[in-house]
Amino acid sequence: MGESLVNTKRRIATIKSTEKITKAMKLVASVKYQRWKKYYDDNKAYTNRMNELALRALSSVDFSDSTKPVLLEEQNSNKTLYIIISSTLGLCGSYNYNIFKEIDPQLTPEDELIVIGSKAVSHYNNKNYKMNTNYAGLLDNFSYSAVKRLRHYLVRKFKAKEYKKVILVYTHYKNSITFEPTLHQLLPIKLDVEEFNQNQPLLEPNPEEVLNTVLPHFLDAEIYNKLIESEISELSSRRNAMETATDAANKIQTQLQLEYNKARQNAITQEITEVVAGANAGRKKE
Repeated sequence: MGESLVNTKRRIATIKSTEKITKAMKLVASVKYQRWKKYYDDNKAYTNRMNELALRALSSVDFSDSTKPVLLEEQNSNKTLYIIISSTLGLCGSYNYNIFKEIDPQLTPEDELIVIGSKAVSHYNNKNYKMNTNYAGLLDNFSYSAVKRLRHYLVRKFKAKEYKKVILVYTHYKNSITFEPTLHQLLPIKLDVEEFNQNQPLLEPNPEEVLNTVLPHFLDAEIYNKLIESEISELSSRRNAMETATDAANKIQTQLQLEYNKARQNAITQEITEVVAGANAGRKKE
């Protein structure tokens, strides 16, 4: 019984240590989540206005008299480029699993990948896909200039007709407990001008030039916004996973403490019984 008590006490100490770690990780994830959520909220107005500006420019152009920009047309290629955003760190629940579950069935041998995050690098490392890892650490050194470098690369490759489409695979953030893997087409750019019925401004020097100037910046805003959404979703998933782990550790600790108390009580009762039995036996001999 003594050995059993010692083992139970060790398990309780181990669970307590684990609970401290998961609590600390939850706190760190919560702080980072709040910081990135502020980035997301602050950037939302810019993203919406850039989308509105692109719609205004596009709806002002009469394509019967002008050539449609390359960024709006699907290219003659049999390859699709997928940009897959995963996490670099683990312990974030099913965040990465859901991303790979969503995109893997849609990939074909001809497709190419740009992976962001070390988990995507590991996942596709031994698979038969052409993979670009130059942007794997994009979220580790996140900045608007880094996003622009990625956009320059995508536009150059798309204009060279290397890809039919460019698809961004990210995690769409709804709220702190709801986020889902989403496929978003970056190129060719898709804008629904039919729902944009506002009065058109006068664009100088002409609508075509304004549109060609706006579209690259629109892409920057799109990519930047989706990357922030993915980071928020990852941190939220990690925070939720650590909260669940902390609750589970607390339940196990309570259960083990109850078992320990019962075992200790039984051991004390047995010792008392043995002492009483020994005393009674001594009296009978006398």
